[in-house]
Amino acid sequence: MSGRLSITVIVLTYNEAKNIGACLDCLERVEDVVVVDSLSEDETVELARQRRPDVRVFSHPFQDFGDQRNWALDNTMSHHDWILFVDADEFCTSELLDEIERFVSVPGQYVGGFIAGRNYFLGRWLRRCTFYPSYQLRLLKLGAVRFRKEGHGQQEVTDCPLHYLEGHWRHEGFSQGVFHWIARHNRYSTEETELILRLRQEPMNWRELWSRDAIVRRRAGKRLGAKLPLRPLTRFLYTYFLRRGFLDGVPGLMYCLLRVAHDIHIVVKLRERKYEETSTF
Repeated sequence: MSGRLSITVIVLTYNEAKNIGACLDCLERVEDVVVVDSLSEDETVELARQRRPDVRVFSHPFQDFGDQRNWALDNTMSHHDWILFVDADEFCTSELLDEIERFVSVPGQYVGGFIAGRNYFLGRWLRRCTFYPSYQLRLLKLGAVRFRKEGHGQQEVTDCPLHYLEGHWRHEGFSQGVFHWIARHNRYSTEETELILRLRQEPMNWRELWSRDAIVRRRAGKRLGAKLPLRPLTRFLYTYFLRRGFLDGVPGLMYCLLRVAHDIHIVVKLRERKYEETSTF
């Protein structure tokens, strides 16, 4: 398909000078592009305006992803009813934009679409190590969906039916280097402890692990993972062997080891929190 795409794309940014140009290039055919910047300290905003002069830029301090997306929906005066959320290190493919164009042009019962990005590391798509397809609700109809904080991410809030899109974008989560990824996930691990403590209190519905709905299966898996002992070892064995992460080559092994370190941080922070709650010092 060709022509301009009548949707609004909202790009969330913070110190994304390295990625914002390529991200906007992938959105060339989109009519309305908005950048919601979390007070970047680099040239993200300037580079965005240079690359695309018609981009509309807003600034808002970052609290969490749910809050940032809700603020963007409420304050950016979208030119269209359909909104696509993209992070600056996510690069849309023409096939995905074609699918979105078909989806929003036909009136239907759906108010949103889940999208599964393809995660890359060291130039390789980690199909197995990253549990592809791992869906997030990123395409939505204005006024029909809200978000709430869920761990370091967000979860959609709506009573209306949602659709699963087949297209994808290329997610370069390591585009700013392993140092940046580790620093970011150190913060994420702190936020994940709150989620794990909550999930441990929720009952398991074992049938959900075999649901046809990918989101239901993933959330049941997170609930189960929060309750399992030896979390780092369990995750590695599941990801690298049961999910056949070894087929992702050396990048897959390196990624799995990074995730083990991340899970160790979570376990230690959970133990630290328990100690702080019981300590008399």
